[in-house]
Amino acid sequence: MAAYYLGGYYVIKEIPVDFGSKKSQIISSCSDCLNDSLLYNWSYSWTTNNNEHIKKIKTDYQLNDETIQLIRQWVDNAFEEKKIGWINLFNDLETAKEYVAKFFSHVPNVKTIGIYFTETEIVDLLTEFKPPAENQSSIGLSQNLSKRLPEINSENEAFIGFDIIGIECTGGFHTFHCHDLSKYLEDIFKLQINQHGLFEDSQQWESVIKYMNDEVNGFEPVPWFVCKTKLVTE
Repeated sequence: MAAYYLGGYYVIKEIPVDFGSKKSQIISSCSDCLNDSLLYNWSYSWTTNNNEHIKKIKTDYQLNDETIQLIRQWVDNAFEEKKIGWINLFNDLETAKEYVAKFFSHVPNVKTIGIYFTETEIVDLLTEFKPPAENQSSIGLSQNLSKRLPEINSENEAFIGFDIIGIECTGGFHTFHCHDLSKYLEDIFKLQINQHGLFEDSQQWESVIKYMNDEVNGFEPVPWFVCKTKLVTE
C-alpha cells in the first residue's frame, strides 16, 4: 500500500454543480470551480481586486465590513506565519478549524477537507512548480508537500475518495469534473465514482494521469495529479 503525505486542508462551502451531467449534484472536491473556497483572494488585505466581488461575499456569508477587516488581518498574519499557503491552503488542521470557528461557524454546508499525495506525485508536482528564481515563492501545495508530512490515520478524518486535480500556476486547481469528461475516464479505465462524486481507488492512476495530461483528450492544459481526499468529521 502506497504511503501518502499531507498536501494541506481546504475550507469550502459545498454548492450544487450548475453544469453538465452532474448538474444539481454535490461533489466533495476542493476545486473552487465546483465549490466556494472560504479562503481566497478577497480574504487578503493586499491582493489585487480583492473587493471586486466583496458585496456578494458579504451577502453569501452574512459578513459585514468589520468582519471582512478582521478576516483580512487574521489571514495576513497567518500567511506571514506560514500557517496558510497561496492561494487558499491551510497548512494544518488546527489553523483551518480556527478560521472556521472565528468567522464561518454560522454558515451551512461548510466542509474542511484534507488532500494527500504519494511520493511519486510529490516529486512531479515539486518539479512542475519549482519557482523560476530563488527569490520567488512557491505555491502553497509545493511548500507543504516539500515537508513530506506523513498521513495520520485519524478517527476525525474520513476517507471519501480520490480526486484528480489540474493545478494552475496560481495554486488554485480544476477537477476532472470541470469539462464533464468523467464518463470517459470511467469507461476507459474502469473507474468508479462514489457518492461523494470522487473516484474509488484504482491500479491505473499512472495511465489515467498520462491520459489527462495529453491535451488532445480535452482536459484543461495544466498538469494533472491524483490526490487522496479526506473529510474532517469534527
